[in-house]
Amino acid sequence: MTDPADVVEGFTHEIAGGVVAVTVEPIPGGKVKLTAEHNDEVLESGEYKRNVFSKPTPRGSFLNSVEESLESKSGVDASDIRRELKEWFAEMNELAKEEQEDLLPPEIQEILNGTQYPIEIYDGEPTTWKVTLEYAGRLRELEFTSSEMISDSGGALREKIANQFFELVEIQEEDWKAIRDRWQERTEVMHIADETANDAIAERVLEYISNNVMPVDDQDKLGNDVASAWYDSGNSAGCDDAPPDADILWVQDSFFVDQLENAGKQIEYKGQLVKDLISRGELHGKKSRRRWIGSSRAKYWPFDPDSLGVDPEDIAIDDPAHSEVEV
Repeated sequence: MTDPADVVEGFTHEIAGGVVAVTVEPIPGGKVKLTAEHNDEVLESGEYKRNVFSKPTPRGSFLNSVEESLESKSGVDASDIRRELKEWFAEMNELAKEEQEDLLPPEIQEILNGTQYPIEIYDGEPTTWKVTLEYAGRLRELEFTSSEMISDSGGALREKIANQFFELVEIQEEDWKAIRDRWQERTEVMHIADETANDAIAERVLEYISNNVMPVDDQDKLGNDVASAWYDSGNSAGCDDAPPDADILWVQDSFFVDQLENAGKQIEYKGQLVKDLISRGELHGKKSRRRWIGSSRAKYWPFDPDSLGVDPEDIAIDDPAHSEVEV
C-alpha cells in the first residue's frame, strides 16, 4: 500500500509567492525529508515518517518550527505563512489519498465512492458506527461496533456486504485500512443521550418511509407501486386501534419491510419494530389490514401521518403513474 510520500518524487513548492520554499525528498528507510527555506536560509529541516502529511503531531512540529523561525524576519507574517503551509499539507494529503485509491481494486473503489458522508458515530453502550452505503445498485445503512471498526480485518464489512447487497467481496487487510481511514476522516458524533438503540432504529425506519412514501387520497389509486399509501381521512376504514376521527396513512407491508432493510435491519426485526412504533404512538396497533391490489392481496399498516410528516398537501390527487384497480 502506498503512502503520501510514495506518490511524489522530490520537488520544491513555494509558499506565499516564494517567501518560503519547501522541498520534499523521499529518502531510504521509509521516510521523507522536508526542508523549509526563506531567502536560502534553512528554517526547518528534518526526516519524518511518511505519514507526516496526515498525522497532526509531526505536521504540527514542522509548522511550529517554521513559524517560530519566521517571527524574527521583518516584512514576513509568520502566522499567514503557517496557515498557507498547513493548507498545502492538507492538499498533499488529499493528493496522496487519491493516488492510493486509484491503486485499490475496483470493488474497493466502489465502496469508497458509494459511501455517503458523514459517517455517524452514536455514543452510548456500545458505541455504534453507522455507514450509509450505495453498492451494487442498492442503498443500505450498515452498523459497526467499535470492536469491528478497530479490527485489522475487513471481515465485518465483507459479511455485511454479503448480507445486505448479496455480493461476495474480497477485502484485504490494506483495503480495509484504506476504507476505514477515509471513513474516519469524515465522521460526525451523534449524542443520543437517553435514546435507546430501538428508538434510533425506529427513527431511521420512519425517516426512510417518510422520504419515499407516495400518499394518495383514494384507495382505488393505490395501483401497483408498493410505495403508494392511502391517506384515510377521518378513519373511514374503521381502524379499531385508532380514534374514530383519526387520519391514518395505510402503508403497504412490502414497502415497510423494504425501508426496514434499507435501515440496515433484517426482516426478523420487524416484530420488535412494530411493538416499538406502537408504544411510541406512531403506529395504530399491531393489526394490519389486507386488501386486493390487482391480482395480489396486499397487507397494510395503519400509521399516524404526523409521525411520517405527511399532511393532506402531500397527497397525489391524480398520479397517472399509478394504475387504478378494483379493490
